Amino acid sequence: MGASIEPILDSLRVAGQRTLARLARSATKAGTKPQPVLAENFGSRVSVTIVQQAKRLRADLIVMGTHGRRGVKRALLGSDAELVVRNSTVPVLLVPASGR
Repeated sequence: MGASIEPILDSLRVAGQRTLARLARSATKAGTKPQPVLAENFGSRVSVTIVQQAKRLRADLIVMGTHGRRGVKRALLGSDAELVVRNSTVPVLLVPASGR
């Protein structure tokens, strides 16, 4: 009795596309030319996919959110934002989570 995760993945894709569209509209109103990308990543760190997409798109800037974890939480959960900063060939703007 195997359950398919496809409906869950589809729901996540739709939510991701809506979020990207909203952010792209906001960025465009601010005078930028965003190139939002929804990239799926199964099996490797998300930081690798972000850096690869930035290279593919010849991005001028990577903007990403960060949880702002410190200490043990960061050590246990890792920091994809830190890995993007370390491995990116373009500037990275980190936006802290609200309330931090």
